Amino acid sequence: MSERPSLHDRLQDPNAVLTRTDVRNLGWERRGVDAIFRDCATIHLPGYSRPVIKVDAYLAYLERHTYGAGGDRVRPASMS
Repeated sequence: MSERPSLHDRLQDPNAVLTRTDVRNLGWERRGVDAIFRDCATIHLPGYSRPVIKVDAYLAYLERHTYGAGGDRVRPASMS
């Protein structure tokens, strides 16, 4: 049986999956993890209680919510 790829290696594969723990290990606190999992499409397997998200969904989420200092995107005035 082969070892599970490292988190860094999985981030290079858009079809790899991330757990809530993986997202936490990327530096997000609980509220951040909750926000990411609310926004991204989650995969729920029968008989497996923990949802996962695909790396490409996570990276797209970050891209949608990243606002550049160079003026490429302007942060909305109200983020409610």
